[in-house]
This record gives sequence, C-alpha cells and structure tokens, in this order.
Amino acid sequence: MNIIQAADDLQERWEAFVTLQAPDGGLLQSWRWGEFQKSLGHKIFRLALLDGTGELKAAALLIKHELPFEYNYLYSPRGPVVSSVTELEDLRQLLAEIKVIAQEEKSFMIKVDPPWAVGNEKKLTAAGFRRSETEIQPKCSFIINISKNETELLDQMKPKTRYNIGLAQRRGVKVRISRELADVECFWQLMKQTAKRDEFQTHSKDHYKKMFEIFSYDQTLQLFLAEYDHKIVAANLVAFFGNLSTYLHGASADLYRDTMAPYLLQWQAILAAKGLGCHYYDFGGVNGPTYQNKKWEGITRFKTSFASGGAPKEYVGGYELVLNPVIFAGYKFVKQIRS
Repeated sequence: MNIIQAADDLQERWEAFVTLQAPDGGLLQSWRWGEFQKSLGHKIFRLALLDGTGELKAAALLIKHELPFEYNYLYSPRGPVVSSVTELEDLRQLLAEIKVIAQEEKSFMIKVDPPWAVGNEKKLTAAGFRRSETEIQPKCSFIINISKNETELLDQMKPKTRYNIGLAQRRGVKVRISRELADVECFWQLMKQTAKRDEFQTHSKDHYKKMFEIFSYDQTLQLFLAEYDHKIVAANLVAFFGNLSTYLHGASADLYRDTMAPYLLQWQAILAAKGLGCHYYDFGGVNGPTYQNKKWEGITRFKTSFASGGAPKEYVGGYELVLNPVIFAGYKFVKQIRS
C-alpha cells in the first residue's frame, strides 16, 4: 500500500470512490467539498491510500482550522472513507500519516467522524483516538428510502404530517427552486431568525454564499423556497450527491408558522430527489439510542414524522487524537465558556 497526497489527476477516481464507499453519500469527503473549504480560506490535505495497482482503498479530506494565537487543529468531516476490503493495518497507516501532517502543521488535535456504523470504534481506538465529548456531524441521522412511489411515501408518514403538507398546499404555499445568488440573502435572513428562535449558532453568510456558488451550478445543491402572500417564509438547502439527497440547512420566518411551509418544502425536496435518481433522503441529525439532545426533541419529531416507525442511522461519532494536551485544555475551556 502507498499513501500519497492526491493531485488533480486523481480527482475523478477520488469522487467515484467516496460516492461508492461512503454510506452517507460522501459529500463531505468529495473533491469539491475540499474546493469549497479552500474558498473559505482553509488549508486542506487530501490523503489517498492506493494499492499496488493504483486503486484507491481509502481517502481522507483534512481541513485545517485556524484559531487565535496561531493554534490550529485538523478535521476530517465524515472521514476517513475506506473500502470494504481495507485492512485494519492499512487504516492505521493512513491515520499515522494524518498524524505526521498534524505534527508538521503544529496542530494540537486531529478530529474525525467517519461514516461508519456503531460497532467500528476499535478501528479508531487502536490508532490512539478517543471518543470526543462533542459532535460536529450528527451522531444519528434519519434516512429514508425514497425508491417507493409517491403514494407509498405519503402512506408511511404520520397522519399529521400528510395533513400539514395538504394544509400548506390548500393555503396557497408555493415552492420553487432558485439558482439565483440573490436568494441566498433571503435564506440568510430567515436563518438568523431561526437561529435566534431555536438558540443555535449559524455559519457566516459567506459560508452559505460560497457553498451555493460552488455546488449549485450542476444541481448538486439546490435552494428550495416556500412563498406565501408574496413573501419567502421558509427555505431549505438540499444536496444531491450519488444516490443520496441530504437536507443540509433549513430556516423559516417567525411569522406565518401556521402555513406549515416546512412540511411542503421537505416533500418537494423528496420529489426532486426522486426525479434526480436518488434512492435515499437524509433528513440530517436527530436524537437516537446513542445520542440525546433535549434541544433536538422538536426537530426529531418533525423529521421522523416523514417515515413512521423508521429508525435513525447511528454512526461511531466524533473521535479525536490530542497532540498537545495543554493547548487542548485551553481550547476546551474556551468552548465551555462560550456554550
């Protein structure tokens, strides 16, 4: 096995590998996600594990996150991605190479949260990683099979969800897909309202803008807008990558909550995903057996209502390798104060 930092000539093989091998679709380990992170000013590394024939066996997109006072850590979102035949020793070799890069960059920590199901934790602990106290990507996601026909998809919803979709339609809520960068401003204004109402932190406006610029031109990312009374009252950013569509971000206005626009938005995104040939729809983070967050109770009820009886997909979660305990302790203390 050979580990290299992937150059542009590996882009096509990289994209095909993460699409095929990542159970969550691979968007956050895709080549273009790396380009998106570079557009935000982050330094990135792409490590590829190749066998003797040059075939990819594992891949890891690493993002360097700069902090004040020249501190930094490396993060692999939903990575590394490994093939079903990747040996444990080869994975250890890849993780060891990540550690080398971290040391060269003077990073105090490496964070990973692979797209592996619960039960694969030893792959990380054997390489010295430990369970992180916080999650960046959802520990549990709600993913439904959308290969069924529309009637079957509606039938599997909870009655109240079907009713709310119909209510939004009867009240005249219209959904459209926008390719206009100007509409990202509308999304941002709604996101600020939602964040204040539900008490969470948003990304910067530039984050959403650049994401839209990089991913929307070929429909990998679509902005769904719900309009009522000539106003945009709700908006969702949904990604379509491989055979999976993913609800990335959603926002709604403080007013017009009784229109039930978010229900219709999700339904239209599911129909769009079917039209693009996706087999699964990922609603994103929810509470599950291995993760509970009181603030997520409402959003969990909302998402899981689209497939009554469905179970969340559980990942191993976030793991970290601390390289400088003193700096890590300070980093952890600051995060606790801010939270």
